[in-house]
Order: sequence, then C-alpha cells, then structure tokens
Amino acid sequence: MASNGRSILVVGLGRFGSSVATTLDAMGQDVLAVDKDPELVNRWSSQIPTVQADMTDMLALEQLNASDFNTAIVAIGDSVEASVITTGNLLDAGISDIWAKSVSKEHARILQRIGARHIINAETDAGKRVGHLVSGNYLDYIEIEGAHTVVKIHTPQHVVGYSIEDAKVHERYGITVVGIKSPGKEFQYGSKELIMHRNDELIIMGKEDQIDKFIRG
Repeated sequence: MASNGRSILVVGLGRFGSSVATTLDAMGQDVLAVDKDPELVNRWSSQIPTVQADMTDMLALEQLNASDFNTAIVAIGDSVEASVITTGNLLDAGISDIWAKSVSKEHARILQRIGARHIINAETDAGKRVGHLVSGNYLDYIEIEGAHTVVKIHTPQHVVGYSIEDAKVHERYGITVVGIKSPGKEFQYGSKELIMHRNDELIIMGKEDQIDKFIRG
C-alpha cells in the first residue's frame, strides 16, 4: 500500500493515534492508519485511509508491505505487550524511524532498548506543556531533548528598550534569543543589535532555571 505514495504508518486509532493520523492527513502527508478493532477502523475510514489488521502478527505486516513505509508511529496504549511486539515487528520489517507511545517509564525503557527512535509519553508531555502555559509565564513551551527548552514570552520589563547585546542576555542568563516577533511586523532572527520592545514576543532557548531567571530579572 505504501507504493501508492503513503510513507507514514500509524498503528492504533485511539484518541492519540487518531489525532496524529488526522493531523498528518490534514497537513498533506501520506498516511495509513491501522487498528485491529473493526469499529475504530470503520469510524475513521471516511476521514483517513485505514486498514484493519493486527500488527503483532508479522504476516499482517507483510501483507501491508510495511517495509515500504519510511516512518511508523506506534500509538497503542491499552497493551504494553502489543506495543512492544508491534514495535519489534516494525523494526524487523526495516522501518528505522519509529515513534512509539509509552504509558510508563518501564514501557519507555523497553521501547528504547529494542530500538524505537522516539518515545512519546503523551499524557506526561501534554501535561507538562499545559502546566507551563497555565502558569502564565510562557506564551508557548517546547521541550527538546536534553536539558534545554524553547519558549515564547513577552519581553520582560527589565530589558525593554535594550538590544540583545546591550542587555547581555547570554552572558548574564545563559539563554539565547532565537528571534523576535513585533506586533504587525515580520519575525526577525535574534541578531545582537535587535531592540526588545514592550509587546514583542521573544523566542528564547535555554535551561528552564535560566529562562525563569531571565523572566524575573
């Protein structure tokens, strides 16, 4: 089926998997969603390309030509065993770019050990992001691998009217201003001569404690 142009395989049509699949489809990506539950497949078949199959069965993968897909997303959350077996089967089929949803630290550890490239703890990741946004300090929040995060904030009062260089943003706080979006103007990358104005949105990257220190001044 991937020969028709599909390149992303989504396994599992629960809330998370269906959200991922419909988002990818809306973005114009070539996606095929698979679930063993005929009711879920029927529910989503009018919106996205779907197939009913049990991906813990290697024969099912062969029938779907799973090895033709570039990327697979394992969105199985109701069975750790099915998630792990499916991930292993997809790896054996030759798909190296695998994103797998985990439901616990132990589950994530197993997925990593068998070779899943990206581990998604949907509930924890979403909860952490919402928590940061609800706190009111950040306009947006993205956690990246390692200790750093990327956030969007309004210009802190103590640096309003200063250029990035004059405020010594990196020297004092250890953060990097990636860019600035002023109201009604185009996004500008964070060159040292850029002035930070009161209502500007700053995109900054750094460790969480460094970012919070910069916000507080």
